[in-house]
Amino acid sequence: MKNRIILWFNLAMWFLLFGGMLFDMLVVAVNWKSGSIADIQHLNDFFRITNPGDFFAVKYGVLLFAIVSLIAYWKTSKAIRSLLIVGLVVTFADMAFTMLHFVPINIYIGGSNLDPVLTQQKANSWFTLNYLRILLDFVGLYVAARALHKSYVTSHNS
Repeated sequence: MKNRIILWFNLAMWFLLFGGMLFDMLVVAVNWKSGSIADIQHLNDFFRITNPGDFFAVKYGVLLFAIVSLIAYWKTSKAIRSLLIVGLVVTFADMAFTMLHFVPINIYIGGSNLDPVLTQQKANSWFTLNYLRILLDFVGLYVAARALHKSYVTSHNS
């Protein structure tokens, strides 16, 4: 079978995304989980030095390798193609979910006029639905790993 480096890079990008999401949820985001204005201001002070939007480079990398992998393996087995299509759909779903739900909350939280009740509601919504986003990323990681595995199984059966 053809060179699998593309599938390996696809899997590596999913690992980066999933690992980064877990790190954010378990290490960074717990610092503002309370939704208190003081915790949010502390978070905003931290992000004056770093830009959380830089993590979108990883999401774009996942998208790029999902597309390239699908194109490169389009004419291989139907199982690999199906897995790569699922991975691409998951990528688009993750990006749409992020842009439609999380980015508006992040913009609000990054602002200076924070209402305590609304801030608490937005923090709760962010945390609750972030578990779904992490699950989406796990599905993407899983199908990328299965596609790579199938590429080895298919080549040994040919």
